[in-house]
Amino acid sequence: MKFFKFSLALLLIITISCKEKESYETVEVTMKSIVEKQLDSLNESLNAISQSKNIAVAKKNFISSRKMYKKVEPFVEYYFQGFSRRINGPALPDVKIDDNVVNEATGFQVIEELIYSNKPIDTAALKSHVAILKTDLLFVRKNLRDLPIQNHHLYELLQHQIIRNATMGITGFDSPVAFESIHETQYSLSGIQENIMHFCKINHIKNGEKISKLFDDSQNYLDKNQDYDTFNRLVFIKNYLMPLSEEVAVIFKDYLKDSPKMIKPFDGTLADLMQGKGLNPDAFSPYADSHSNPAKIKLGKKLFSDVNLSKNNSISCATCHNAEKAFTDGLQFSNSNVHNVSVDRNAPTLYYAGFQRAFFYDLRSQDLENQIEEVMTNKKEFDLSSTEITKQITSNQEYRSLLAKSFPNKKELTPFEIRNAIATYVRSLMPFNSKIDGYFKGKESLTIEEENGFNLFTGKAKCATCHFVPLYNGTIPPWFSISESEVIGVPKSVNWKTAVVDEDLGRYNTNQIEQFRFAFKTPTIRNIEKTAPYMHNGVYKTLDEVVKFYELGGGNGIGMNLEHQTLPFDNLKISEKEKNDIVTFMKTLTDK
Repeated sequence: MKFFKFSLALLLIITISCKEKESYETVEVTMKSIVEKQLDSLNESLNAISQSKNIAVAKKNFISSRKMYKKVEPFVEYYFQGFSRRINGPALPDVKIDDNVVNEATGFQVIEELIYSNKPIDTAALKSHVAILKTDLLFVRKNLRDLPIQNHHLYELLQHQIIRNATMGITGFDSPVAFESIHETQYSLSGIQENIMHFCKINHIKNGEKISKLFDDSQNYLDKNQDYDTFNRLVFIKNYLMPLSEEVAVIFKDYLKDSPKMIKPFDGTLADLMQGKGLNPDAFSPYADSHSNPAKIKLGKKLFSDVNLSKNNSISCATCHNAEKAFTDGLQFSNSNVHNVSVDRNAPTLYYAGFQRAFFYDLRSQDLENQIEEVMTNKKEFDLSSTEITKQITSNQEYRSLLAKSFPNKKELTPFEIRNAIATYVRSLMPFNSKIDGYFKGKESLTIEEENGFNLFTGKAKCATCHFVPLYNGTIPPWFSISESEVIGVPKSVNWKTAVVDEDLGRYNTNQIEQFRFAFKTPTIRNIEKTAPYMHNGVYKTLDEVVKFYELGGGNGIGMNLEHQTLPFDNLKISEKEKNDIVTFMKTLTDK
């Protein structure tokens, strides 16, 4: 009898395992078949672009191509990270720092500019770029066959696409000239729905009515609100995309139990992301043993304010990064440890600093630990080697006790542990308790001006095409693997007509590539109300001045002639009220 029970149980396990394997295989075969057909249709649409007789026909064929691409985009972006920039990246040269190579821009956005430029189409250039795009998409089609599409892959890539719609799609990031973002969001959601319905059918999931209604409601909202400038992105994200992302999680819940557990920058739904959940600051550090714990954060906080870390015992991290001023100091240029000498740049906030892939305004440091090392050895700052600092710290009994609790598995403490403790504290500075966070958590309401400001920021004013929601910095969602820089033309002094660019060369100081001349990191604007003055050189004293700078078109709009300025507009046509509303919204980013 016992043997019979055991055999029955074993048979049940084998049966379930076989069904799960069958489900995986069926999902994979089905999804690959769908994507291949969509890529084939996309190829036909691209052929039609090349053969277009006039601009009107070219635009029609381009829109048709984008419709097909938006359905395959989640697979392209998920399985071909990096390469996808060639397909749908900005119409800007792709700079490869490791090789010091500048590749010509390719892909949809280049083709979009050729078709929507209000000039006669350069037929030769159009055909050339269409041919390149077709080759890249053929590469995707061929290689996708050999890649696994398991349940957790499908779930994550669909969640990523919902996030992409909210943070990049409806903002106009990849439709900067055609302004087809609202329509393209519809195409994207249609593709997501098709994939989910197939998943439900394969796995005999009966409760698909709720998610179907959420898709229908989202599409109906988009149908009724087609104007790019007036589209209410705030309402669409909170009332439509966030609930949709949560229901996708419900659909997949029972099919992710055996998914591999990995440390990721973000793991969750759009609802999680907009509420400050699911982000893992530890994943932004490249070091295996750098993960946080309460003791390490406590140690880092103490070290952060310790003036003994500097050679003349006069400054600490907190000198330039005062918690009362959102971890800035309110000065145009921070004071150094040398009398009457300032450091070279304005002190940025440390709130949410951990959510970056590179540090300093010129992105020269790849992690916080390395950045802290530079501060320690800088003659104008601590002017003390990390080895000397470590000797001082480890000679203190209180510090030794904290170090032992912070690094219990370390037999010998090195300068890295000191830097890592400070970096861990900085990475912990992520409160997500501003008014806008409260709104997305369902705990706060916004005024009409604040709501309008958010919609301008993420739409007509194009702010969110560089300051990505919800971190409002240049780290690109949903992978959060790249932190961007821009050439915006920051002036040496306030001048609205004949401005001269600031002498700081930015990224060019580290990488002598022309596209990096005057390029600076896109910082977070969370807590911006408290972090004046603004820009890397503190040139602007008020948010009104900052908004005016962008309204006029950056450096090139105030008298400069920068060949590589990267702003996605020549100037902004926004009213005084709209400018005021943008400032009002930015103040909702202040943490409590």
